[in-house]
Amino acid sequence: MESKNENISRIQRVSAMFRQLFTVLIFFIPIATSMYWLLFNYLPSGLTARLPVSASQSFSFSTLFFAFLISLIPMSVAVYGAINLKELFKLYEKAIIFSEKNVSYLRRLGYTLIFWVISNFIFTVLISIVLTFNNSPGERKMVAQLDISDIGTLIIGAVVVLVSWVMSEASRLADEQIHTV
Repeated sequence: MESKNENISRIQRVSAMFRQLFTVLIFFIPIATSMYWLLFNYLPSGLTARLPVSASQSFSFSTLFFAFLISLIPMSVAVYGAINLKELFKLYEKAIIFSEKNVSYLRRLGYTLIFWVISNFIFTVLISIVLTFNNSPGERKMVAQLDISDIGTLIIGAVVVLVSWVMSEASRLADEQIHTV
């Protein structure tokens, strides 16, 4: 049976790797988003197929610029989530496993999941308008979509927020017990 110190050491090692991963993602996500829209007209159709409208034509720089600005909405949520994960794993790396800071980062992650769904919904509506704005009348589109995975993400986000509340209360009760004579 492993000792408590070996388990903590393993948590610290794995947390250091995740902290590094999320640190890289904080910078990679904006760069990848910028490159996607900058090179959009040259990308193979497989990389543009997940958009809510068909991208069968080349777009002007101004259209791509507006598309980039719209993509800042979900991108900022993703970066915010990566920042909170980096900070949470930094605490674990320091063997700070159960504190109010951990609870705070966990709560933020729950809200990030909820905001992720909302931001993707807004993104889908706005990007469909921007990418079809120059189409002839009758061929412009406004797409709104919410699927089962979005509902699942909302539920998971709400559960994470609830777990953070439970952890906060448990931390408070443990602190009270320590200080009770």
